[in-house]
Amino acid sequence: MLLKLSAPRVRLSRSESRGLLFSCLGELLWVLAGSNRLDFIQHYISGYDKFSDDKKTIYGAYGPRLFGESPNNQVPRVIQLLKENRDSRQAVLQLFDRTDTLEPHRDIPCTCTLQFLMRSGRLHMLTSMRSNDAWLGLPHDVFTFTMLQELVARSLGVELGEYKHAVGSLHLYDEHHDKAVRFLEEGWQLHRPMPPMPQGDPWAAVRSLVAFEKKARTGRGTISNPRDTMEPYWADLATLLTIQKAGLVKNNQPEIKRLWRRIHDDVYSTYIKRRYKLTSEKDQLSLFNEKTFPTKDPT
Repeated sequence: MLLKLSAPRVRLSRSESRGLLFSCLGELLWVLAGSNRLDFIQHYISGYDKFSDDKKTIYGAYGPRLFGESPNNQVPRVIQLLKENRDSRQAVLQLFDRTDTLEPHRDIPCTCTLQFLMRSGRLHMLTSMRSNDAWLGLPHDVFTFTMLQELVARSLGVELGEYKHAVGSLHLYDEHHDKAVRFLEEGWQLHRPMPPMPQGDPWAAVRSLVAFEKKARTGRGTISNPRDTMEPYWADLATLLTIQKAGLVKNNQPEIKRLWRRIHDDVYSTYIKRRYKLTSEKDQLSLFNEKTFPTKDPT
């Protein structure tokens, strides 16, 4: 199967039953942090323990393979390669390794390679998958990989091209069949993209967001308003992390609403309203007034 996104920023589903955002963002930060920790990813995606060999780490985690110590610091090397030779056909990140099947593991990478190609001033990306779960894995993979594509594009000072996702075995398990049918019948798949990533080298902002995520997830350290130190694009992502953490507390809608008022781009509102059941007419009107005419709490 070959899937193509001509507009990679349209990476989020707006379906009622499959509108994923928080788990996708959490997994992206897990990768960008270079982490393989089980407790990190389980904060965002429950049930991940079944993929752990030791109940502490995930053997096939992508973070250490992309952002680890040399020779696994692959992403910076690919960026440097394309800076030196924009026509290079060697800008390939390898995830599945020949040693991965020498002994059994509960999880090995489903992704084989990520290839970046510069063509006519745009950065295209081709992902090669040996296997892909269409219901559970595909939405997260597309989000993470197109975000990585945009990070590399900004590092090179070029625009996004197409995203292609080639899969040897794209499958849907029987247990997800009925859910997938309902998803296709909902008709909510509107083409509304995430905002463009700010121009310029993004990696200082990424490091700040990774550090912020750790504080938000663990509760260690002072969590300030990200709008004070981050551009709106990155501050929105940081605020989504605090909303996710606040949502772990029962009946915490007032705090979620307060944090929601910090969000700059309204593209994320659908996911916040649905996840935290802020969908009644009263809630929507109240939140509209708070976002449009803030009173006592300007944060």
